[in-house]
Amino acid sequence: MLMTGSGRKAAPFLFSLILLCGFGAGAQPAELVPGTAMATGQGSIARAWFTDPTTRYAHGALGDSIEAGALVLQDRAGASIWIVVPEDRVFEDIAPRLVSVSALGDAAMVIESDRRLGSRLSFYGLAGGQGRLLAATPFIGTANRWLAPIGIGDFDGDGVANEVALVAMPHLAGLLRAYRIQAGELPLLAEAEGYSNHVYGRAEIAMAIVDHGRTRDRILLPDRQRRRLVLMSLSDGRLREERDEQLSAPLLRLRQIGLGFEAELEDGSLLAGTL
Repeated sequence: MLMTGSGRKAAPFLFSLILLCGFGAGAQPAELVPGTAMATGQGSIARAWFTDPTTRYAHGALGDSIEAGALVLQDRAGASIWIVVPEDRVFEDIAPRLVSVSALGDAAMVIESDRRLGSRLSFYGLAGGQGRLLAATPFIGTANRWLAPIGIGDFDGDGVANEVALVAMPHLAGLLRAYRIQAGELPLLAEAEGYSNHVYGRAEIAMAIVDHGRTRDRILLPDRQRRRLVLMSLSDGRLREERDEQLSAPLLRLRQIGLGFEAELEDGSLLAGTL
């Protein structure tokens, strides 16, 4: 990674792994959970958003006590299908991510949290006019343990973008994990400890990117202290560090720009780099 500092204060930006729709405020659904965003897609799911705001899950990883009790998937004909989770669960997320993968088809990728078991990454889709769970990682297994997704890619180099990366417990152990996407429970491919992609209490998930464009996709993210930027790859069943760069201050945000990236640090400085 080649990095250069701008020597100027950074203009604020938001980066997320979803395509946010460009509707005006008047077009937002009335039941949209405060602090969350709607997503739009080009597949069978036209729009998706969180609804049924609730304070029944006291965790606050994203900065407030309001989470979602339901996910709405709207098909291309305009029909809205509600997916309501049980009373001991919520969607602890900022927005759905509309994705299309060969193993599942079109789906909404969301963070789902259980009062006893913590979080899992879930994929919900439409079938026969009904919403259903297509696939999910196992729950972390402990109450109030959260995860933050990174994205989908071809991390194993087989030519199919059918893996998903996330960080489990980014504020604690910081477990970078890669899973194979398939119907049902997702199998874990590899795990590496000591990384992060979120600051506790911040209402954005914006500190990791998937680098596309080589024989296999790679992951760029900081270590758990956010003082080192690391390029990770999956090979021989292991997640390995290819390169790293020390940072002069903790990382705050990261976004991809063409074949490179831009990093904003907590001191307001900007760094640009190439992958």
